[in-house]
Amino acid sequence: MSTVWLKIVAAVVVVVVAIVLFSKIANHKPEPVVPEKTLRDTYSEDEKRLRAEPNVVESNVPAQQAANAEQPRFRKLTEDEEAGASQLFELAITQRKMGRLPGVSYGAMVQYCREIIERYPGSEYAYKAKRMLADIPANYRERYHITDDEINLNK
Repeated sequence: MSTVWLKIVAAVVVVVVAIVLFSKIANHKPEPVVPEKTLRDTYSEDEKRLRAEPNVVESNVPAQQAANAEQPRFRKLTEDEEAGASQLFELAITQRKMGRLPGVSYGAMVQYCREIIERYPGSEYAYKAKRMLADIPANYRERYHITDDEINLNK
């Protein structure tokens, strides 16, 4: 008689375990798969952000104030200056991409940005160079002694 009860209890335990497992499997929702960000994605984001039109309006400013905010005014460059600044900016963008690679630093990018700021002050390129310097990680800003003045976008 005790073996019959033992078999019944074992059967009930098996059924309960089966029900619990089935409910867990039935209610399991797989985590959404987020594609891993590639280096190409990072480059594209950098290109978009660093080539964007200058805008000194902070993101926490109310929309009405942002609409009324004055856009920055830049010094107009001559054709020769425009060509030189454009060329240096393209070199800085390229070095920015290379700086993201392991074993390569942002040193050349910092030099190109500083040259743009020095040779073309007040220009749109100087603004973008400052934005590029401000965008690199803080430890590299310390390494290359980048000053607050070099990354101040309001000047």
